[in-house]
Amino acid sequence: MVKVLVCGAGVVGTAAAYYLGRAGHEVTVIERKSGAGQETSFANGGIVSAFTARPWATPEVPRMLLKWLGRRDGPYLFRLRADWAQWSWALKFLRQCTEERFDYSQKISLRLSTYSYDCLQEVREREQIQYDQRADGVLHLFRTQQQLDDAAVAEMADPDPRFHPDVIDMRRTVEVEPALASSAERYAGALFFPQDESGDAHKFTTALADASARQGVDFRYGVVLRRLQSEDGRIVAADTDQGCFAADAYVMSIGAFSPLILKKIGIRLPIYPLKGYSVTVPTAGHHGVPEVAIHEGSRRIVMSRLGERLRAAGTAELTGYDDSVSHTRTQAILDVTMTLFPECGDAAKAERWAGFRPMTPDCLPILGRTQYANLYMDTGHGSTGWTYACGSGRVIADMISSKEPEIDLAGLTADRF
Repeated sequence: MVKVLVCGAGVVGTAAAYYLGRAGHEVTVIERKSGAGQETSFANGGIVSAFTARPWATPEVPRMLLKWLGRRDGPYLFRLRADWAQWSWALKFLRQCTEERFDYSQKISLRLSTYSYDCLQEVREREQIQYDQRADGVLHLFRTQQQLDDAAVAEMADPDPRFHPDVIDMRRTVEVEPALASSAERYAGALFFPQDESGDAHKFTTALADASARQGVDFRYGVVLRRLQSEDGRIVAADTDQGCFAADAYVMSIGAFSPLILKKIGIRLPIYPLKGYSVTVPTAGHHGVPEVAIHEGSRRIVMSRLGERLRAAGTAELTGYDDSVSHTRTQAILDVTMTLFPECGDAAKAERWAGFRPMTPDCLPILGRTQYANLYMDTGHGSTGWTYACGSGRVIADMISSKEPEIDLAGLTADRF
């Protein structure tokens, strides 16, 4: 049995704690918020992209940046700051936006996402977790036939038929999702991925934390990590505002805040906070609410039904650690949502939210060992933290248990940077 300290109780850290607890280790989790899943996991887009996990660093991104340059309501916003980390990250990200690098990263992403999806299904059944989950698939909408054709060619290039979507026109798209009937003329068609799911990541995280606690994991909320103390190539304690926590092994899962702590002990990771926004529209008593999760490609907005709520999320804003909620940017998401589904709910009562995605330049997480023998990375999951969380947690638990992980970690370890 190993005494393990997990830093962070988002969906990623909570999943790691769950698997470590199941492996028989003595696990403590420290979290600065008052409960699990209250930061990036709190109000995300809600899609588990098992078969559609794609890096954001695509060849189309530079063109989109130019198209939306200076638009405060655009899907991408780069707020200039006297911040070398911001500029360095942005340049590394843009270098990833080539066909060759995107294809490489996508293969790695799908390797982890499909493994993680299998893990999530096992956990869900074992613990009987309910989180407004739906298994109706995801529709990726395209404005023009050319955009649809190009996307279809790219998707069909994968030799594995599991990742091939149904390519459908708008007549068939409306059959799959009747709520799109009122806006069908705006689109040429869609790619339909029937395998993917959606649900409430926050509900999942809190339920998984409860399951972990039942098996002995100790969650300490309201504890702020200040620094890690090192000695002779090992971490010896975590210094917090409530004293020091000592363990045999340490797991770093505090997302976008990871580089702030790690740089104090000489570890520099290219993780930067990409602020994203969401709106949650109450739908009780309304018709025209979609059953199927939606990805609106022209604005990079995803939508998912969560019980009697419709969640819409998107945009990427490079603005450092500014956590303010922009009315302009949330309104842009809300406008797209209500244009697509005008009868879906009460827009005036929509809840607006912002959170930090811990993004690496290649949009893949960082897993595994570090230069310190007992410090493990489980961070940098970007916009797909929920998708990758269970698989990542299982990998970390296997490593700490001196087992060989079930998947190849090539392209996912820190040494790639």
